[in-house]
Amino acid sequence: MLQSLAGGSLLLPGLLSALLAEEESSTVDALAPKPPHFPAKAKRVIFIFSNGGVSHMDTFDHKPKLFAADGKTMGIGGGLSNQQRRLLRPGWEFRPGGRCGTLVSDLFPHLRELMDDICLIRSMKSDDNEHYQATLAIHTGSFFFSRPSIGSWVSYGLGTMNRNLPSFVVLSAGSPYAGTQIFNNDFLPAYHQGVRVVPGKEPIANLDRRTQPASLQELELGLANAFNRRHL
Repeated sequence: MLQSLAGGSLLLPGLLSALLAEEESSTVDALAPKPPHFPAKAKRVIFIFSNGGVSHMDTFDHKPKLFAADGKTMGIGGGLSNQQRRLLRPGWEFRPGGRCGTLVSDLFPHLRELMDDICLIRSMKSDDNEHYQATLAIHTGSFFFSRPSIGSWVSYGLGTMNRNLPSFVVLSAGSPYAGTQIFNNDFLPAYHQGVRVVPGKEPIANLDRRTQPASLQELELGLANAFNRRHL
């Protein structure tokens, strides 16, 4: 807020310079690991989101009434547009796994035996059934407005122990619902934005030089630097 106020006033150039200098010094080691409030048990976070993946009703969400309703019809819509759709039961049987007895389908027989070590949340629900908004919400907490993604918050809160890699890496060959918003940093500093890695000759965009030869690129960067310094 102070930077914004100082940046809009010609009366506070000294304050602006001091704030910018403080900001620059504070970001030198901004990605260093930060001590948490409580002793940490996890060393890293891997968040897997299956865009259009297998249904929860075929994997971990046992719904006995859906098995009983197999083959029955249900009307959708209403009035003249009312349509009868046939209900389909899950494609796999559910069986208890581990000592806890959590019901998991036969699609994951080996994972089912490890349910004592897995936290399964079945109580989450949403009032929005549209793919775009639901994807945005599960990554950012907001259905309609872009907010920092969960990966950006992890980077912001914990930093990284490997300075040779970005603290937040995104493996996404295709563009998911809601696009780059789901790994965006939004109002957090730019170094907490997800760095997207894709298959192919250029795994990370814009690392290869677009201008040939190198001497021409140096001239272009030098010109841009001169303009930046004059503006500063």
